[in-house]
Amino acid sequence: MRRRTFLSLAAATTAGQALPSWARGRPLRVGVVGAGIVGASIAYHLAEAGAQVAIFEKTGAAAGATRNSFAWINAFVADAHYRDVRLQSLLAYHELDRRLGLNIVWGGYLNWAADASQAQLVHDNAAQLAGSAYPVIPVTSAEVAALSPHLAAGPISAALYSAIDGHLDPVFVTERFLAGAKAYGAKLHCPCELEALHFERGRLKSAKTSQGAFALDRLIVAAGVDTPRVLSLCGFQLKLRHAPGILAHSVPTTELTRIIHDAPEGLSFKQMASGRIVGTDAPEPPDLPVHAGIRAGPMDFPDEALRSMHGERILGKIARYLPEARGAKLEWLSLGFRPMPIDEYPVVGALPATPDVHVTVTHSGVTLAPVLGRWVSAETLDGTRIAALSPYRPERFSAGA
Repeated sequence: MRRRTFLSLAAATTAGQALPSWARGRPLRVGVVGAGIVGASIAYHLAEAGAQVAIFEKTGAAAGATRNSFAWINAFVADAHYRDVRLQSLLAYHELDRRLGLNIVWGGYLNWAADASQAQLVHDNAAQLAGSAYPVIPVTSAEVAALSPHLAAGPISAALYSAIDGHLDPVFVTERFLAGAKAYGAKLHCPCELEALHFERGRLKSAKTSQGAFALDRLIVAAGVDTPRVLSLCGFQLKLRHAPGILAHSVPTTELTRIIHDAPEGLSFKQMASGRIVGTDAPEPPDLPVHAGIRAGPMDFPDEALRSMHGERILGKIARYLPEARGAKLEWLSLGFRPMPIDEYPVVGALPATPDVHVTVTHSGVTLAPVLGRWVSAETLDGTRIAALSPYRPERFSAGA
């Protein structure tokens, strides 16, 4: 297998950190647990750099949080360091989009308020990118109409536009990462559940899976909500916050917009490259008795009628703002469970007591997949520690930390 170095962009984003070097007689054998968008990106970057990669996927590629993600690529966070990491990942996406054909819709993001009582939320949103190289711009009602001609925005008391944002089909992008990884020799094992790890003198030797044993030098756990179970196999305890979310997906329709719309009353929607309109009106299912089980733990809707009711409600709200989408039929309502760390920041890096095992878990997997793929690959293959990842190390959850 021909070994390739990382792109020049990776050198820029690692702020001078060393890239993988191969001063060993054979490729490093690396297992990646999870074939969601983050695990797929990591596998791609590892395989491109020359590692011998085995991907262990329990259910199916992109079958968990990835499939159920709104898939908005953005840098809207209040923490300046985390914002800059996300901005670097947006830049990395452009290069990967050109190279792998990810079909990303770079349409930008539009946020507006209907009245003065909601305007502060828009101003607070704008403040999150203030001082960065990509500040948002305030826009008038006329400018909103020009940006999104099919939008019936209604009264506008405040509005902003961010030109750098994009969105994607998370399943398609995951498949492209996996195809790229396979082209460099990576092997996808599915369905394949990790069952045990074997260490000798503190070093990883192999993994036992439902498909048999695999000799490994390193293991990267990018298993979404299954991450705590996998990490417990090597004695590391990590808790995630239960975070369910729903998205209505319409059947494909005529192209009406390329923009991510953040409308009043908590409604967010977009139109994917496929023509499907996707949106939600709440960060999680409402606190009603019928949702008690979903809000308590991972489970499906109790019946199809409830699923359809939520989907039709959300598409009905979207049609108020996108009238030409009125009548678009519901194709499905997804119910997903975000891999949400307790403090809502990524958890990335080698485990303190078993440094051959690395973890990568975040609820912003779609946005961060490119930069995490590059940085985690560099750390795994060369033992370097990327400075930008310092605030997100797993040891912050160690006992007594």
